[in-house]
Amino acid sequence: MADTKNLADLLRSNGYDGEGTNDFISTLPKSIKRRVQALKKLQLEALKVVTSESEVNENADDYMKSSRYVEYIFVNIEVKYKFLAGINVEAKFYERVHQLEKEFAPLFDALHAKRKAIVTGEYEPTDEECNYPIINGLTDEELKKMNDATSPEPSEGTKGIPDFWLNLLKSVDHLAEMVQEHDEPILKHLYDITVEIGTDPDSYSLLFHFTPNEYFKQTVLKKWYKLQLTPDEDDPFDFDGPMVVEAKGTEIEWNEGKNVTKKVIKKKQKKGSGAGRFITKTVKADSFFNFFDPPTIKTKAETNEDDEVDEDQELLRADFEIGQMIRDQIVPRAVLFYTGEATDEDDLFDDYDGEDEDEGDSEDGEDSEHDE
Repeated sequence: MADTKNLADLLRSNGYDGEGTNDFISTLPKSIKRRVQALKKLQLEALKVVTSESEVNENADDYMKSSRYVEYIFVNIEVKYKFLAGINVEAKFYERVHQLEKEFAPLFDALHAKRKAIVTGEYEPTDEECNYPIINGLTDEELKKMNDATSPEPSEGTKGIPDFWLNLLKSVDHLAEMVQEHDEPILKHLYDITVEIGTDPDSYSLLFHFTPNEYFKQTVLKKWYKLQLTPDEDDPFDFDGPMVVEAKGTEIEWNEGKNVTKKVIKKKQKKGSGAGRFITKTVKADSFFNFFDPPTIKTKAETNEDDEVDEDQELLRADFEIGQMIRDQIVPRAVLFYTGEATDEDDLFDDYDGEDEDEGDSEDGEDSEHDE
C-alpha cells in the first residue's frame, strides 16, 4: 500500500513542483478540494470505530494506509490462533470475523452515508469538517502551493465532487484496466458503492448505485459472493481462509442500442459456398460491466474435463480478488484512492495478468457499433 510520505516523494519525482501542474488533486477547484478535505477528516472517524482516538491521532498516517480497519483488530489474534490450534479452530476464527464484520457494519454504514452525501452534494461540509490536509505527508509550504494551484470554479449549481467514483476507479490500476472508454459516460452516473454482509448463507454483496440514466433501466447493480468459511472435506489441509464458491451479478436491462458489453464484428468466410462473403457476429466486448456477469463453475460431470473445471475456478478466483479488493479496500478508504494516497496491491493479481485475450481481437474482422 502507498506510504503517504512516499506519495509526497512520488509527486515530486513525477514533476510535482508545488505549482500543481502535474497532479490531479492540485488542479481541482477550491470548492471541490474543500469537500475532499472533509472526506479525509471523515476517514479518521472510521478509524475511531475500531481503535482509540489517541492511537489514531498518534499514528494517523499508518492507519490511513492499513488495508483494512477490522483486520487491524484481529491480525494478532489470527497469528496466535494459527500457532495454538488447528484448522477447525482457524475456520471458527474466520466465522467469528465474518460475524463481527456484520456487527460493525452499521457503524461504518453511517459514516459512508455521510461520505455519499458530501460526494453527491446533498450535504455541504462546514469549515471545521474541512479542516484537514488534502494530502498527508506534504510540508506546510507544499500544501499551501497545492491549495493555491486550482482550476476555475465549476458552473454555479455544481454540487458535491463530480465523477468521484469514476476518477477513483480509473486511479486503481486493476480496476482501470476494466474501465473502457465507452464505459466512462455510464460510470459518470455512479454515485456510491456500498457493501452488505450476509450470514445465511455466509456472503457479501457489492451494490453499485447509479442515478437514472439512458443506458440501463436499473439504478442499483448488485454483485453477490457466497463464501465458504470452513475447510473443504476433500482437501482440508488446503484451507487458507474464506473462499468464494459462487458469484452472481445483476442481469443488466440495457436500453436499446446501449449495451456496451456486446459488439458486432464482420468476418469474412474462408470456406464453403459462401467463401468471400462477410457475415456479422455478436461477441462479448471488453467492458467494466462484464463484472456483473461472473463466471460459473461447471461440475466435472457436466464437462468431463478436469482442466476446464480448473480454468473456471481460476476465473472465479480472479473475479473474487477484484470483489474482495472493492469490499476490503476501495469502499472503506475511497477518498484515499481518489487522492492517490492508497493503491491496489499489485501482488494480489500477479497470477492473472496477461492470461486472457480479447475474444474479438482474435477474429479476422472489424468491429462495428455496440449491439442491442
